[in-house]
Amino acid sequence: MNKIRGSILAVHFLAGIVTPARAAFEQIGAGARPIGMANAFTAVSDDAHAIHYNPAGLAQVRRGEFTGGYGKLYSGLKDNSNLGSGFVGVVQPVKAGQYGTLGLGWISLSLEGAYREDSINFSYGKEVLADGFFVGASGKVLKRNFGKDAYTQMDPLFISNGYNTTNLSFDFGVMYRPNVNYSFGFTVKDLNQPNVGLAASDKVPAEIRGGFAYHQKTLLFDAEISKKDKDTNVAIGLEKILLKMFALRTGIGGGARNRREITMGLGYRGGNLGLDYAFLFPLGGIESTAGTHRFSMSVRFGRVPDRARWDFEEDSEMMERLLEEKSAQIASMERELEGLKDQTRSGKLESNWVRDQIKKLEERIHDQETNEMEQLKNRVFQSNVETEKMRQKVRDLEQRIQQLSNQAKSAPVAEPKNLPAVPRTYKVLEGETLQSIAEKLYGDPAKWVEIYELNADRVERGGSLTTGQVLLMPER
Repeated sequence: MNKIRGSILAVHFLAGIVTPARAAFEQIGAGARPIGMANAFTAVSDDAHAIHYNPAGLAQVRRGEFTGGYGKLYSGLKDNSNLGSGFVGVVQPVKAGQYGTLGLGWISLSLEGAYREDSINFSYGKEVLADGFFVGASGKVLKRNFGKDAYTQMDPLFISNGYNTTNLSFDFGVMYRPNVNYSFGFTVKDLNQPNVGLAASDKVPAEIRGGFAYHQKTLLFDAEISKKDKDTNVAIGLEKILLKMFALRTGIGGGARNRREITMGLGYRGGNLGLDYAFLFPLGGIESTAGTHRFSMSVRFGRVPDRARWDFEEDSEMMERLLEEKSAQIASMERELEGLKDQTRSGKLESNWVRDQIKKLEERIHDQETNEMEQLKNRVFQSNVETEKMRQKVRDLEQRIQQLSNQAKSAPVAEPKNLPAVPRTYKVLEGETLQSIAEKLYGDPAKWVEIYELNADRVERGGSLTTGQVLLMPER
């Protein structure tokens, strides 16, 4: 009997429990990816591991996914305890996520031949009420199994109550992702505090977890705080994507009961296949261990959905958008230059003003040639989605900019006229009109309005003039 009790106590201790009065089903993590980030996953939960960490995050999973993994916990203990933990999960969006995402998962903790815990999760998550606001819930079957040996077979506790207990538990979670870069998560685990004791009451305390995550296309930072009973813990994790297929992860966690640990992880994703590894090393609480090693594999299946609002653009989408924007900018300058040329030919614009506008346009074209276009070329040619179609688009844009530059330099601009100084007064000659006088003295027929306004008391209605009439002239 002492042997089995000692084994059970060892399981609890190694799961982060240091007194036998504490309940079972402590947080041991699920999957190598989140464990590599110190289990700071409440505000991330963007894959099948959301079943365990935050069911609301299932709403982000828009393709079917299967994941499975196993870990050897705290290897190298002096008593040669063989502690293991496994996780299997599968998720399936309903109508590409339109009606939410379903999840089914199983997580286990076992000490070989002595003790075992199993949790079977039925989960659901969906976007509701507002864009980027997700809610989810899990119903769980919690099972405990105590090993049978010569000692337990004689113990009245096991003779009277058996070796197994089963009860139901519930998790609830919410997430908010206002844009592609930020997300917030909150979850309550074991909301109903189920009793999993054999004889005496042994309730699983409710756990509250809240977190924040910052997302970039190749970088993820997450932090969270959790409280269970009187224990408070914090965790921070980081994930860096390299070459679009490899991942480096690290994290640190700590809190109550001398809990301190660091984690590291590696990941690979090629097509629909993902492989992950995590290493956890305790800095306090447990001694004489080589740490925990976790391995996971995941497979995605089903149709690739359209990009969601909270997803980052694929490189191909971004390149296409940049090329279209650049084409629109060039088209706008082409129309502007053509408009200047047309108005110059018709004599509607002053030559000095036209020169100034064409000079400004030439400067903008030069910037396109030397700076912006070069940056765009580099982004396209250095991206992993470079195609002949994209290269041809860039060449076409360069050609259009060169043609635009040549047209601007050769744009017809009327030569300035040598206009006489404008007199203070002017005597109207036979056949002259306000427009012809304005053209004659100012080089701009539109000036007739100012002449008329200055001589409103001298000019007849309709602006008609009489030969010999003296008019006051506005300054040039």
